[in-house]
Amino acid sequence: MSIEGILVGLLAIGAGAAWAFFGLRFFAILLPIWAFFFGLTAGIDFASNIFSDGAIGTVLSWGIGLVFGLVLAAISFFWYYAAVTIAVGALGYMIGAGFVAHFIDTGMLSFLAGITLGAVFAIGAFVLAFPVVLVIVVSAASGAAAVVNGVLIVFGSIKVEDLSEGVFGGLLKYGPIGLIAALVIAVAAIMFQMRDVASSAAAMPSQADYRY
Repeated sequence: MSIEGILVGLLAIGAGAAWAFFGLRFFAILLPIWAFFFGLTAGIDFASNIFSDGAIGTVLSWGIGLVFGLVLAAISFFWYYAAVTIAVGALGYMIGAGFVAHFIDTGMLSFLAGITLGAVFAIGAFVLAFPVVLVIVVSAASGAAAVVNGVLIVFGSIKVEDLSEGVFGGLLKYGPIGLIAALVIAVAAIMFQMRDVASSAAAMPSQADYRY
């Protein structure tokens, strides 16, 4: 297990668990962290389809991934509407890229499928006017998938490179046990957040938490 693998695995577990169970209550704080993780993995996926394998290609892929992550984190921190759009779009990207990579192709086609479904999800978020339940479901589902992927990476069951297929791609690569574990965590997270909303109006994300 490489140092990069341990770091990415721990980041996935920590950010995923926080996002899954507290995505709505601490939306303004957690979304930039989640956006960074999503941007990192999406950027690595994009770059790996352009640059060849090897030391140089790996360094460039990680560098581009870090830039993607930092840009999305900054946008999510300052702009409310972009923050919600990124959260929903990220889930669409992960689902699209993961399933296409697993069943059809692991190259640029999976990246384009992720971008396309992510755009559809993002547009849907605008049309639905960002209801609270949407934020809860999106944060629970994507966070749960990240947690399971992080655990699998830390224990060496999958590699960091498998995240190039998205967190759902990593789950599919491991098998049904990973999907079932993610589903159980997601349901628990949804129930936890729904109860939290019912007991405290402070859990509602507000545009006042952002500069724009």
